[in-house]
Amino acid sequence: MRKRTRAKLIDAALEIFGERGYHHATIQQIVRRAGTNVAAVNYYFGDKAQFYGEVVSHALTLDQDAEHMDLGDEPPEDQLRTFVFWFVHHVVGIHKPSSSLEKIHVQEMVNPSPILDTLVETFIRPNHMKLRAIVSALLPDDATEQVIRHHCFSVIGQCLHYKFARPVMDRLYDDIEFTEDYVNALAEHITNVSLAGMRTVPGERMMAARIGRARQS
Repeated sequence: MRKRTRAKLIDAALEIFGERGYHHATIQQIVRRAGTNVAAVNYYFGDKAQFYGEVVSHALTLDQDAEHMDLGDEPPEDQLRTFVFWFVHHVVGIHKPSSSLEKIHVQEMVNPSPILDTLVETFIRPNHMKLRAIVSALLPDDATEQVIRHHCFSVIGQCLHYKFARPVMDRLYDDIEFTEDYVNALAEHITNVSLAGMRTVPGERMMAARIGRARQS
């Protein structure tokens, strides 16, 4: 009975925190959906912050597909394509409803709580470092850290656009349907645009020479 009550509270909290975010969700809303009471939350989890931490930890154990993304030993161009296809499908979620963890991610981006540090270290940073390694391999050997970061964030931003701007896109073009073919085409487009941009990046020495010539003219 106790395990069942705890599980019901976590399931309800995943939904409420995903819908409302940490700051706007209340314990009363959660226990009402779980069919329990506030005393049960205090007993199993402590205060709201501790409860939220347990809920996010549980969500992380349920959403492990990022850890299974295999980039293999392919050329960096193919690795970028694999990453972008995975990421676009992950954020758009055409094969499944958005997971509780994805919904919590969105809430944390809009209105961060202290748990964002945990999400960054356990989920976001590992994937970002995979992308960074790919981008570094595609850019000139003497590309600066700033250039590497700019290209990483450019790739991520293009993918996330289709998550956060979808309501606007639906109103701009009411014939868009996020089918698997459409999402695959988006991923291919993002990959090609990103590769084209990285291929034209001059090395640091060439960039310095360009700046020097511009100053002399």
